[in-house]
Amino acid sequence: MENQTARIANATPVQLVEITYELILEAIQQAKEALQKKDEVIFQKQIEKAQKFLMNLMESLDMSYELSYDIMSLYLYVNKLLIQSHIQKNQEPLEQSEKILINLEVAWKEVVKKQAESQSPVLENTQQIYAGLTYEKGTLKEAIIDPNDKKRGFQA
Repeated sequence: MENQTARIANATPVQLVEITYELILEAIQQAKEALQKKDEVIFQKQIEKAQKFLMNLMESLDMSYELSYDIMSLYLYVNKLLIQSHIQKNQEPLEQSEKILINLEVAWKEVVKKQAESQSPVLENTQQIYAGLTYEKGTLKEAIIDPNDKKRGFQA
């Protein structure tokens, strides 16, 4: 995924969840590829990466809503499938978890469409990054310009 940093910096809270789904699915895809190549180190790394992102989704659930309990059950089941795949070195649990996450991602994208207009990015007053304004021999430098010179980042 190209330019993830800029995408994350400009994302609303619901867009961050969408990005997290994409990162989990990407890690699962890379785990499947590693399993086919019999590269156990990469396979294990990608399973762990998917689990970390999944844990992030679990921690961000607002349990004051009844629906959150159903979503948590799905996340726990997906985590169980990831563990099963890791232990058995089997691709089938990865494919099952991928199907569940794709369905959740599709539903979440609908939420993103509806809330995109009403929410602002999580990080405000971020610096703008311009590549190529300064350079050295053989390297490309990035210039960071902060026109407002205000406090940056997340402000609660």
